[in-house]
Amino acid sequence: MGVLLAIDDVNLSFGGVHALSGVSLDVEKGRVTSIIGPNGAGKTSLFNVISGFYTPQSGSIRFEKQELSDQAPYQRSPVGISRTFQNIALFSGLTVLENIKLGAHCQLSSGLLSSALWWGKAQREEAALSRRIDEEIIDLLDLREIRDRPIAGLPYGLQKRVELARALVGRPKLLMLDEPVAGMTSSEKQEMAGYIRRCVDEWSTTVLLIDHDMTMVMGLSDHVVVVNFGKVIASGAPAQMQEDPAVIAAYLGEN
Repeated sequence: MGVLLAIDDVNLSFGGVHALSGVSLDVEKGRVTSIIGPNGAGKTSLFNVISGFYTPQSGSIRFEKQELSDQAPYQRSPVGISRTFQNIALFSGLTVLENIKLGAHCQLSSGLLSSALWWGKAQREEAALSRRIDEEIIDLLDLREIRDRPIAGLPYGLQKRVELARALVGRPKLLMLDEPVAGMTSSEKQEMAGYIRRCVDEWSTTVLLIDHDMTMVMGLSDHVVVVNFGKVIASGAPAQMQEDPAVIAAYLGEN
């Protein structure tokens, strides 16, 4: 299907610490690519480089063949990149629907005055956004029963699903998920993996994710990239990575 995101020879250092050393990888369209490795291997640093929060000293990051290295973080969402973070960052006083809407704020074109007064174009845009969320996302992620409930008091697994919905509302081409099942029960992990796969199969969303749950990663992924000490040490199909001696030694361990 072609390459959506191409990372070529990226180097990132903080003082004398090399967080990323010559990292290269391709993320293919319409697939789930997972990045795994021990704590401190450079996974989140790589996510932060792609998101624009860190600027690498050298290397290239191309999204749909366009260089991203000189673009600020706020410029990357409009081109089709969305991200979740390890820790839940929802607004507990707002409803599920209101939290999801926040994921599309950068795509609204209403002026400051009309948005503040909520009239005219701002009112029409928000009504259209609510309809789109209802039609495209609420049922996709089975959030209908909690649509109008406040976030406060919702179970952790449901809050993580709302975060996924907020990341999807901007219709991203690349969905970056940072530990999407961390802290969940086994059944919640299975449900979340199912929702992620549904996004890929029904929306043709490309997913790049980090997680430590190898059962989920190996069952969900189409392609796995293994990093250690800031370097890519192996990549390939999940079954290949489970048998790779370097991956077993660095991260998976012997069964």
